Amino acid sequence: MKAKKLLCIVITTILIYACSNDENVKESVSQTVSNKTAKTQLAVNSLVSSDWTSGTLSTSIVPPQNLKHLSGNLSEKPIWKSNNPEIIQGNGWLMQNARVDSSRGGSSNPLSGTFGVYLFHINQSGSLKYLHVLVSNPQTSALTISGKGSTYTNSEKPLNGSATGQSYFVSKDWLQNTPRTTFNNVTINPSKVYEVYRATLANNNMVDGSYEITASQGVYVYTVVTSTGSINDAVNATQTAAAGDIYTESTNTYGREAGIYTESGWSGTTDIDLPTGPAYMGLCLNTSSKFAVGGTYLQNQNAPFSYKLNGASQNTYGNYGHKYTLTLKLNNPNSTSKNVSLTFASNFTSATNSPSFTFNGPLYLNGALKNIYTTPTQPAQNLATWSIPANSFFNATITFYVPGLITTGQQLILKQTN
Repeated sequence: MKAKKLLCIVITTILIYACSNDENVKESVSQTVSNKTAKTQLAVNSLVSSDWTSGTLSTSIVPPQNLKHLSGNLSEKPIWKSNNPEIIQGNGWLMQNARVDSSRGGSSNPLSGTFGVYLFHINQSGSLKYLHVLVSNPQTSALTISGKGSTYTNSEKPLNGSATGQSYFVSKDWLQNTPRTTFNNVTINPSKVYEVYRATLANNNMVDGSYEITASQGVYVYTVVTSTGSINDAVNATQTAAAGDIYTESTNTYGREAGIYTESGWSGTTDIDLPTGPAYMGLCLNTSSKFAVGGTYLQNQNAPFSYKLNGASQNTYGNYGHKYTLTLKLNNPNSTSKNVSLTFASNFTSATNSPSFTFNGPLYLNGALKNIYTTPTQPAQNLATWSIPANSFFNATITFYVPGLITTGQQLILKQTN
């Protein structure tokens, strides 16, 4: 898969904002408790044996309209997003929370405490550009910031299949807590800026970045494009919006994000009773309730905006840069052991691989790294198979950061074979 080919796909399909090496791991589960104890720990909204579909799943994914809801809630820190315009055509700011703009709206909305920053852009200006991530101090006294994160371009991390590309490595750095950039207790004087990162973008390059910043007082954040890479030019460019392609949310489209959104993650424990015989179940993952699927609105796992520019998405459709922290608590109330497998899948399927892939990112399953790579023709990847003893439970813990350049909407599939 060539990055240039994928780039065209990114621009032309509304689903994209960014061969399966399946692993079958069979484990003997030693973590057991009595069935009575397990039952007392189940959540009120637990899934029971009747929520499963009896028999064998005959298709690669569970039809999305049949997916069950995860237990849990939106979580994590607020997040500042720069993805609209996604395509860069000229110099200036791409996203800012400093003031009202005559054409793009907005307002003065300083950020303090700990917050996230996520960006994804494509340079189609026809020339070399530099993308700057700046933090400015609008206060009358000095303030301090600390932070960490990573930015990569597809020149640095070429995109050519599973576990490759700029978005994959940004997610992996966060998952493994190995940030490319760190800064601690940096002092910013009044009306001054600090450059968190500067990326070099050749024409047609993509850039993906994700940071966590803690500010002692309210600050403004900018993504800025220049032709020189000069910090002085970057500061000057914060006064003019950059030319680019704005994808506006509408009745029939997700649009793109440019604003501040209230949360940047989803966490929770879903309690699931195992059935007596062969059966399967699909769970919503990274889903949106914007569009009905088969007459059903899927679970909304998107965060709303607290600030946005004109034309930007109202919600974090796709959840790029967001952290998922999940536990599936599988309770076996039966008198015999049960074999259960877990599969990660994407909801979008097609007879041809257009787009080239639907998910490409790392995931921890009970502490083991799994590289997920799904396509429209191979939308599902098996992760593990467990034997769960009678009258006991087993916790499957899942952690991942949603990578950029994927299709929105995934699912977790549980299959019981006996």
